[in-house]
Amino acid sequence: MDYSEKEVFECGHAEIVNFLPEIGLDTAVTEIITGLRASPKRISSKYFYDKTGSELFEKITRLVEYYPSRTEKVILEELTLDEVTDCRDVDIIELGSGDHSKISLLLEKVPAGLLPGIRYFPVDISRPALESSIRELTCMFPELEVQGIVADYFHQMHLVPGGRKKLFCFLGSTIGNLEREEASAFVGDISDAMEPGDGLLIGFDRVKDTAVLERAYNDAEGITARFNLNILNVVNSLITSDFKPVDFNHRAFYNRELRRIEMHLEAGSDVRVKSLFAEEEMLIRKGERIHTESSHKFEESDIRTLAETAGLVVKNIFSDEREWFSLVQYGKEG
Repeated sequence: MDYSEKEVFECGHAEIVNFLPEIGLDTAVTEIITGLRASPKRISSKYFYDKTGSELFEKITRLVEYYPSRTEKVILEELTLDEVTDCRDVDIIELGSGDHSKISLLLEKVPAGLLPGIRYFPVDISRPALESSIRELTCMFPELEVQGIVADYFHQMHLVPGGRKKLFCFLGSTIGNLEREEASAFVGDISDAMEPGDGLLIGFDRVKDTAVLERAYNDAEGITARFNLNILNVVNSLITSDFKPVDFNHRAFYNRELRRIEMHLEAGSDVRVKSLFAEEEMLIRKGERIHTESSHKFEESDIRTLAETAGLVVKNIFSDEREWFSLVQYGKEG
């Protein structure tokens, strides 16, 4: 089935293809309701990013307390694309692309004569985020060919284009949102889509002082709290439910044993939620939490174990001076 939904952008060569209908709304509905009926309750972090969620996250990345995006960009500013891949005739596939601020740091250092040979495939579950990013990016780099892919890349890795040399990018420490076993399986899926000579660049948030970590997810302006609470609005739109964000409080803390920040929504009172897709209302008792995100932190041993399990090799580890964050270049050998 052809899901193409071509759009005209002001400059450059770009289109957007929407593959979310391939997995259908039913998949999301089932996943969300199953999570809300589980114990403990959960909502996948991939549902943070509607238009409002994307805008709030952009604000988070500019917060003084939120070091990951700022630190990753410092590393990217010192890198050139040819340090991680041959720039000639390469497809760059950025999973969970969000805005273009990071990939543009690599693209702006590519010699102009090589840009027409590069194809960029930003993949994201949020169409509004893709549209905004592509609109700006194609004006910055009009010679760059861009095809946005609206998809759930955790379930739709088969959509990755083939036939050319590839560099996969999974930036922003998004790998940390997966459970350890899920992260290993996901990197394995990427490895399966790679050919010898292809590359993979992953951003990892490193283990560090607990106070630094907890401040990053409990900012003084309360923007992270708003971002966390907004996931309930996204859920309402998907499962036609009647969550009221005001009934919940933002909670974020570092779990030392599991080496991860956990974000939760805690009910301030007994909350009863109805959904068009659930026969019975869902009860969330006062003090009960809905787990919305984990953000795992990594040691170098974790980084190397991921490579070994997926059949990849660690080629380079690029880190900031404090080693708060690392960009890791993986390769696939023949």
